[in-house]
Amino acid sequence: MFKKYSILLKYGIFMILLGLTLTGTECEKLLTGTGSVEGNWTLVKMEGTLQDVCLGETANFSGGIATLQCPGQNSVTKNYTFSNNVLTYTSSSISYDVTFTTANFVEKMVLTAQGSVDRKLTYDRN
Repeated sequence: MFKKYSILLKYGIFMILLGLTLTGTECEKLLTGTGSVEGNWTLVKMEGTLQDVCLGETANFSGGIATLQCPGQNSVTKNYTFSNNVLTYTSSSISYDVTFTTANFVEKMVLTAQGSVDRKLTYDRN
């Protein structure tokens, strides 16, 4: 009988440790973000000049193609690359340094333009 409880106790401890490992991974994602532009985003803040975007713009990044759409407007598609936390729209060669954060359990992606373009865009993951 003792052997049966011993096995159950070991199994229970194993399951708790496994659960803590998975929970810790999810918490880390909530605190630091996923680190990927892939997915659906909504523009919530714009700073700087030379803005050709609008608040509320939706952006879907998937497989090297970005589909961008301002509310009430037609969508625009652009090819992009993302490497070493730099997003580059290949047709215009405009590049952004990308950082990911999480605030109030919402993952945020901040794009800061490189070079002479004065632009900082903040997107929330949908």
